[in-house]
Amino acid sequence: MPPDDGEDAAMLLPRLQSTLKQFQSSGKAFHLIGTSTAPRRCRTLIILDSSFNPPTLAHMQMATTALQDIRTQGQGKGTSPGGDVDCRLLLLLAVNNADKAPKPAAFEHRLLMMHKFAGDIQKAWTATTQPNTTTTAKQGDDDDNNLPVDIGLTAHPFFHEKSASIATSPEYTFTSPSNPSTSSEPHTEQIFLAGFDTLIRIFNPKYYQPPVPEAAVINTPSAAGKKTPLQIALDPFFARARLRITMRADDDWGGKEDQLRYLERLIDGDELEKVGGRREWARRVEMVQGMVGSKEEAVVSSTLAREAVKAKDWTRLRKLVPEGVADLIERGEVSW
Repeated sequence: MPPDDGEDAAMLLPRLQSTLKQFQSSGKAFHLIGTSTAPRRCRTLIILDSSFNPPTLAHMQMATTALQDIRTQGQGKGTSPGGDVDCRLLLLLAVNNADKAPKPAAFEHRLLMMHKFAGDIQKAWTATTQPNTTTTAKQGDDDDNNLPVDIGLTAHPFFHEKSASIATSPEYTFTSPSNPSTSSEPHTEQIFLAGFDTLIRIFNPKYYQPPVPEAAVINTPSAAGKKTPLQIALDPFFARARLRITMRADDDWGGKEDQLRYLERLIDGDELEKVGGRREWARRVEMVQGMVGSKEEAVVSSTLAREAVKAKDWTRLRKLVPEGVADLIERGEVSW
């Protein structure tokens, strides 16, 4: 678990700066921030990969609805008989983004907001899972409703590389879908949360020109050279991961029906094959509705929140970001 989200920001920030500096000089591909040294155990890992610049209410809705749906489907209810936590949430920050420079907020300030955001998510989750329980009953149910939230750093800009580094990380204990320890043991599945614009980029072949870094990460045999770069990268990714895509209804990406039709074309047509992919990957993609509200409140982008900060419009900001994050920003503990 990350440090207490109530920890004083002035004390936490230097530690985050030190952790970030150590990670960037370590050559590691992935690292979890926190005090626990024991491997985290899970069978379903939900990954919210974002710039967190800042985290928004729409980001929180993406995470909490995914968790709720998994519990409803019976994939993440409490703990298993063996003691494994079935479901965990990972907030993942890439310090090397394929398309975006590290601005305007410094990475250590984003990590500070992520700690507050983790606390906001846990509070929202508790309110969702225990809306009408008494304090005594709530305390008795803590083990069943506790939501483990991790904060991680990655040096990789691409989803398939991030996924591979997480799957091979000693900081998590789970079974690789391609190499289970026993035939009866459930496989760990990664679920990446993303917006529709990210889905478009994932299937864009321009990001997968040779050499493909993941081939080295997963020890793909050279015989796989007959595959396209897209297949070398995404075959192992979709073997262990699914995409949960929040639709973005705006001028750039069209409406809900346009985005649903895009996925249908990928499943039923040959659009993926034309760019060197496989249509079966599209069956590992789930499209979900975003936040319901005004056009501004429903947008996942953090741009509107940054505009509110620049204008010092705190009322508008609190309509866009969770309470803990808003408090941090309004107190001036995060700079842009």
